[in-house]
Amino acid sequence: MGDYRDHPAIKEVRKANFPQFKPELWCSEFVEACLAMPVRLPNGGRKHVAITRYKSGTGGGAYKRAGTLRSLLRNNPVIEEGSDAKKWLNVSKHRIRMAYCGHATLEEISLLCELALKAGVVSPDRLQEWINQDQEIGFDCNGFTNAYYTAIGCFLEKPIHYHNKYKQIAGVARDWHDINYDSAAIWARPKPQKSGEEGSKTTWQVIPNGQKGPDHHAHIGVINHVRNDSVVICQHGSNVGPRTSKYKIVAQPKSRKRGQEVWYLLEEGKRKAQTLILTKSMPTYVAGE
Repeated sequence: MGDYRDHPAIKEVRKANFPQFKPELWCSEFVEACLAMPVRLPNGGRKHVAITRYKSGTGGGAYKRAGTLRSLLRNNPVIEEGSDAKKWLNVSKHRIRMAYCGHATLEEISLLCELALKAGVVSPDRLQEWINQDQEIGFDCNGFTNAYYTAIGCFLEKPIHYHNKYKQIAGVARDWHDINYDSAAIWARPKPQKSGEEGSKTTWQVIPNGQKGPDHHAHIGVINHVRNDSVVICQHGSNVGPRTSKYKIVAQPKSRKRGQEVWYLLEEGKRKAQTLILTKSMPTYVAGE
């Protein structure tokens, strides 16, 4: 699995369809790529489709749909034995499953669509409907975030699935000087107090995956930029797809002590600020060649 990003078939799709996927890629540009993902057509040219469905977890027959498509493609003679695409299909059972669970990369989704068109599984005019309704391929918030970081060259060894891991990798931002265009924005909640800690100072934690905080479910996005007293966050939420949202910085962390690094951000158009932990710049391990 270590070469999921560096497999020759994936590198070839990245070079052909996503030349902008390099360390300097802004997340707002990645949002644009999600809304108009290129797919190469069998007769030449490209079709652009939108990856907007919110998809999380293995329910609803996700693994079964993934296995069915993989089998159809592996057994179709039009995908030649010995080709990079066929080799990728042979070793990427887990990665293909991730396309149906919200945690694939755009390159992987684009390649699956290209092969499905080549094998006659779907026609170009139905490709968008096939993605959204037949196959239910999409992202959840963490899958979107991980796909962006993969696009700029992070996490070569394996993707990240737990929100708190981003904080552990990059470190915590304690003021706006620590924030960069690739910092993570992770929703936070007060850490439950143990017996005997009543009345002590509130400490904050990343909301664990699948759980809920005082004002938001577990959620994650990526900082696009900070300007004056506002920050722009790119994210993927249920029912709205990939988007860019502006937040007013209501309060920065008042203390640099561990557990006190909470930010209060008010989303444009909302009335109540939300609590987040922001990270420093995410280390980039490999260029997006």
